Amino acid sequence: MNHPAQLVARLPDGPMDIIGDVHGEIDVLDRLLAHLGYDQDGASPDGRRLVFLGDLIDRGPDSPAVVDRVIELVKANKAFCLMGNHELNILLGRPLPGNGWFIQPNPVERPGEFDSRRVDPDKIDDYLAFFASLPIILENDSLRLVHACWHRPSVSRLRRDIMLKKPVTDLYREYEIDVRKKLNEAELAHMVDEESMFYSVQLDDPNWDAKLLPAHAEAEVIGQMGNPIRVLTSGAAQVAEAPFFAAGHWRMADRIRWWDSYDDDIPVVIGHFWRRFSNASERISGVFGRDVFEGIPSHAWMGKRKNVYCVDYSVGQLYAERRRDSEADEYHGKLAALRFPEWEVHHDDGTVIRIA
Repeated sequence: MNHPAQLVARLPDGPMDIIGDVHGEIDVLDRLLAHLGYDQDGASPDGRRLVFLGDLIDRGPDSPAVVDRVIELVKANKAFCLMGNHELNILLGRPLPGNGWFIQPNPVERPGEFDSRRVDPDKIDDYLAFFASLPIILENDSLRLVHACWHRPSVSRLRRDIMLKKPVTDLYREYEIDVRKKLNEAELAHMVDEESMFYSVQLDDPNWDAKLLPAHAEAEVIGQMGNPIRVLTSGAAQVAEAPFFAAGHWRMADRIRWWDSYDDDIPVVIGHFWRRFSNASERISGVFGRDVFEGIPSHAWMGKRKNVYCVDYSVGQLYAERRRDSEADEYHGKLAALRFPEWEVHHDDGTVIRIA
């Protein structure tokens, strides 16, 4: 686990199927792969390869099965996989709602909230080594893949810091030290501490009639934008219009539609952002802050150049949909793959939509 990862890796040329966040939904993944024409060993009769955009894990019923499947595919050279923010959180040892299958004790996960199979203790080291090996960027001359955000300054800094040949967790913590210095220089750290002392209980109370705390808000933006690994795996941020509760506490910074300022020719494919399958689809959990897809059709390209595509169709909310109605005929959360170079979106229910 202490070996440096190849944080920016070359994406091979050739046909591929780019799969959004799986979030422990092994049965849904199997169904999607069958629709795409892959056999039980993950081989494609057309010589295609799979690319997973990260967030293989958490919330769903069987994260270990998903990780085992992807490890096997990657080792067999049938697939590639990026690091998502959920894999990063595991590496950093952060207990968050949904990752109690791996991190125990988990004080922020309510008992019974997630019906997830626990990790086999004998596989913990293997999983950590696999997550630590994942690149943050996969790219070739015609395509860029990243979990959440293509932010040029963050990409440039990561490319530069690759030369340090450090594990991703070490690099991440060094960025956090730099952020802390910026907060201290701006005297924000002290103001955040004062706000936290005054609102110590309310900040973790989902029922609080929350108010925007200015020091917290500014510090969250600096903390997000000052760490390239954070930006690329969980997005760019700005001060929120109103606080929102997520992952066990109140947030004061909101994600932004970074693609509106993306001006390069090369298309970017991302996951992370909980897109809807249709305008009528319900989103009942996990949508943090404002809906960044407001006004964007469900299968449209995004951005000023119309060359950014999000292929995360909210399969991460299935655990909550099943809990609410285990007998429903259909659920809103979907798993999808973007077929390249055909530019077709394939959903796990067999729906195919051409976006070229």
